[in-house]
Amino acid sequence: MNLIEDWILSLADAWWIYMAVYVLSAFDGFFPAVPSESVIVTLSSLWSSSGRPLIWLVALLAWAGAFTGDNVGYLIGRTVGTQRFRFLREGKGKVAVEAAESGLNKRALLFLMTARYIPFGRTAVNLVAGAVHYPHRKFWHRSLASTFVWAVYSCVIGAVAGAWFENHHLLAVTVALVLAVVIALVVERLVTALHRALDARAERREAAEDALRAERRTAAEEEARADAEPGSPRGLPDSPDPVDEEITP
Repeated sequence: MNLIEDWILSLADAWWIYMAVYVLSAFDGFFPAVPSESVIVTLSSLWSSSGRPLIWLVALLAWAGAFTGDNVGYLIGRTVGTQRFRFLREGKGKVAVEAAESGLNKRALLFLMTARYIPFGRTAVNLVAGAVHYPHRKFWHRSLASTFVWAVYSCVIGAVAGAWFENHHLLAVTVALVLAVVIALVVERLVTALHRALDARAERREAAEDALRAERRTAAEEEARADAEPGSPRGLPDSPDPVDEEITP
């Protein structure tokens, strides 16, 4: 056990670990099989229990890498679309693409902020944003905000778990990873429920607006029919002003 912990700590001390965080976070923006979040959580738990690696640098490079990956995914989607990727044509990938198209049209900022916590979500939303030519001037600063929140969130989870098991590095890493999975599942359910509630509210609002428009249209049609009916006071021409008749003496 001590040998495994020593090996893990030696990895945390390696100079290249920060570049690995950047590269994995970048690839995660357009290739969903990369475990960038797990790596960030693991390193953050090691920082909390051993003081290394530097958590602020892990967070910074995770943020930079995720932002880079988002924009690369956007460029890929704009260039080749989403249909060339099999994992986006079926199963959860297809559902994520459909949700991304709907989310970008209805509430882009909220969707970009929350899609990172849904399986295939962060990849799908980046590719779809490019494929549907969502304006990059709106995409990049929203991506900057969402990746910052994601990087801080991942580091906090690892740091909290590491603080619970300060003298047991391997246990801290294990608990951090399990905690990250559990929280990810909970967040996914909450995000899905939030979007469903917002969609239902939007549908009710649209239905009410449609009903109001239909009511106004019916009232206008009835008024027009009333004006056109013969004998209607509105349909009669204005009578001329009475002319005084001359009285002959």
